[in-house]
Amino acid sequence: MRSRAEVTTRYAKAYLKASKKDKGRVLDQVVAVTGWSRDNARRRLVGAAGQAPGASRQVARRARKRRADKFSYDARLVLQKVWAASGGQCGEYLAASMQLQLDGLERHGELVEGCDRYTPGVRAELLAMSAASIDRYLAPAKATDQIRGVATTKPSPCCEVRSRSGGPVTRSRPSPGSSRVTRSHTAVRR
Repeated sequence: MRSRAEVTTRYAKAYLKASKKDKGRVLDQVVAVTGWSRDNARRRLVGAAGQAPGASRQVARRARKRRADKFSYDARLVLQKVWAASGGQCGEYLAASMQLQLDGLERHGELVEGCDRYTPGVRAELLAMSAASIDRYLAPAKATDQIRGVATTKPSPCCEVRSRSGGPVTRSRPSPGSSRVTRSHTAVRR
């Protein structure tokens, strides 16, 4: 049996030029040779007829055009600095608090006009950015410079209570309805 690609290219031109009855016969021949369904054979024949000879049989996806940058490179660098200073806020919160963030950073000398690419034009760009634009421009920075906090469920070793044998003490909670004896300075409660 020949390869399916050869069979498809051989019958493709004839299939397109044929009448309706002849197309049915061509399809029957292709189905008999390849084992495909009639729908699949028809789809492949029409697709092969539209390709240039020797063209790849795989469907290649076109690369999407990259969106033109609406904001300057300087604005994106200053945005990363503001994001880091804000504690890694999401774009929605950062867009809402951008005015306060910029005022605070200017007041404390972190952003000075003329230094580190910060200008009045960059400030205007930052204030005009939407939450979606902020998230889109910060995506690479968030992926690499993620602000990480300590997120553990275990207690600190210095707070751990040790038994006389040296191992940690496990404290179980009493089940509901059971009595527990606790001692205080003056009385015993049940």
